[in-house]
Amino acid sequence: MSVSHQDSHCPSCQSRRQFLGSGLILGLGLVLPSLSVAGSFKQFNGDILVNGRQATSRTRIHAGSLITTSANSSTSFVIGNNAFMMRPNSQVKFTPQGNSRVSISTLRLITGGLLSVFGPGPKKLITTTATIGIRGTGVYMEAQEASTYFCLCYGKVDLSANVSVDKTQELETKHHVGRNINQEGLIDQAGMTNHTDDELEMLEGLVGRKVPFV
Repeated sequence: MSVSHQDSHCPSCQSRRQFLGSGLILGLGLVLPSLSVAGSFKQFNGDILVNGRQATSRTRIHAGSLITTSANSSTSFVIGNNAFMMRPNSQVKFTPQGNSRVSISTLRLITGGLLSVFGPGPKKLITTTATIGIRGTGVYMEAQEASTYFCLCYGKVDLSANVSVDKTQELETKHHVGRNINQEGLIDQAGMTNHTDDELEMLEGLVGRKVPFV
């Protein structure tokens, strides 16, 4: 009680406590990321469109964005606890969970190539010929008009062809399992192509994680 009494008559002590308190709040704000903040580009090369408009490296990305790369462009970016690397001549459309700016429910790869690492939580990935259900994993996809190349880099997914979504393949691996899915619904085994472990490590590092095979 005597300390409180003394402090009540010590303006400099009160000011110091207020300064320390506000400093702690600011410090926490710097350490803890806001889950309501939109995503951002981490690598930006060439001409890139976000929602049909020319983007810059400072353009913000949210969980409902449509992102397009041209023949001379590529990019990597983060949305929430997910990170992505887009190849040239690619287009991807995200669908948010509710009104969230960072929580993704669906990713549709319309064309081109996309390497992705996801945080925990269910999501659906859709291409021209395949639908994949995931719960936190790393994948690479290439979508063409009549076929899809899909590689489960690590984790577990439910994979089905769009013409027979009632027939699902469960895939699980710690290090790369590939599949080709054509428009007739055939799912064939495939190797690892057009992406690297170094790229996966880089993407996981953008969201503060490590790949499971290191």
